[in-house]
Amino acid sequence: MKSFESSLQSMNLLKDKKILLLVTGSIAAYKSLELASMLKKLGASLCVVMSEEAKKFVTPLSFEAITHSRVLHIQTEDWTHQGAKIACNHISYAAWADVAILAPATANTIAKMAFGVSDNLVLSTLLACDKTKFIAPAMNTKMFEAPQIQEAISKLKHLGFEIIEPRVSMLACDTYGKGAMEEVLEIVFALTREISQNSFWKNKQVIITGGGSIENIDSVRYISNYSSGLQASYLAIALYLLGGRVSLISSIFPIELPSKIECVRVKTAHSYLQAIISKIPSSGQGFLFMAAAISDYAPKNPSNTKLKKDKIGENWEIECEKNPDILKEVNSSNLIKIGFKAESEQSNAISCAKKLLDPLEEGGKGCTAVCLNVIGKYNPFGAEENEMIFFSKNSTYHTGFKTKLNIGFEIADFVQNLLC
Repeated sequence: MKSFESSLQSMNLLKDKKILLLVTGSIAAYKSLELASMLKKLGASLCVVMSEEAKKFVTPLSFEAITHSRVLHIQTEDWTHQGAKIACNHISYAAWADVAILAPATANTIAKMAFGVSDNLVLSTLLACDKTKFIAPAMNTKMFEAPQIQEAISKLKHLGFEIIEPRVSMLACDTYGKGAMEEVLEIVFALTREISQNSFWKNKQVIITGGGSIENIDSVRYISNYSSGLQASYLAIALYLLGGRVSLISSIFPIELPSKIECVRVKTAHSYLQAIISKIPSSGQGFLFMAAAISDYAPKNPSNTKLKKDKIGENWEIECEKNPDILKEVNSSNLIKIGFKAESEQSNAISCAKKLLDPLEEGGKGCTAVCLNVIGKYNPFGAEENEMIFFSKNSTYHTGFKTKLNIGFEIADFVQNLLC
């Protein structure tokens, strides 16, 4: 979580974005303080509206200390300063926002909003806001599952509201079930995606591979590599935030990811290949970002039990066989392939990487673009920062040294620019 937050701050994805936070009367209101704090740290401008019931749990002053703006509630509503940049009333706050989030959203508020009832400032502000509106429910499980609330939520979805489903957790009423407000980071992911998505990547099917393949020698030993899976994970976040429908196929998941990213855990080169094939779109065009480090060879006859060293002897010869070349094996007209290459020899790194752009019939991999990682004095494995060089047939781009999240966005931009 900390890595993502610090990387996102460096990207300024929420800088000067206007987010309206509406808070209703639930014990989960304390989490809205954390949400406001994170959004503020990520550069967003925030205004807060509180119901009178919410003020019983959290004071307006707490939000004002974080947001540096006046909280709208009954005692602060002001219609006398219409010439101000933003007057403290429900019409001005609603018009000001780029996006609104109701968190926490009580059963009472959800039911009223579904039918246009506006008998408090939170409801009036939501009703007056014509931007994208998110709702993060928080309530007892039985209340959430009540048919009236489920009908109201369905109606709100039909009206264009985005529902951030509650979690299954221990609730304040000492019962365990679905009803806890979603974690703050997940809400931040949803808001950032709404603000950051573009028309090119929106709803595109994206397959990303990450980590390193694991090839068993016996039941406790294996052949693998130093790949941490970080670049693939940050690339998955970047493409998700840009609007993609992302599947991350990996042997390792080192950071917390948005729940809407499909995570497929694999191990061997063969399992990577099968997972990729299962995700290739049957129609339309998708993207494969082959960031995983796949072992070129695997033990030919792995043992199902631990091999004892006294039986192995002084020398251990392990017979290996070639693994499938996944970029060659995956050859679908419905898939645009982006290869990744790591080289330690500066002299031939670029020529080796560019070979991936050649057609299959010419000995290449048929990639549209290649991302090259030259491993020199700085070892990028497991690090939060890196630098890469991107290639296509007619263009080259050097990222410079920056966060892997930043590089993830630059990979997406490079591919987008090639195809637009």
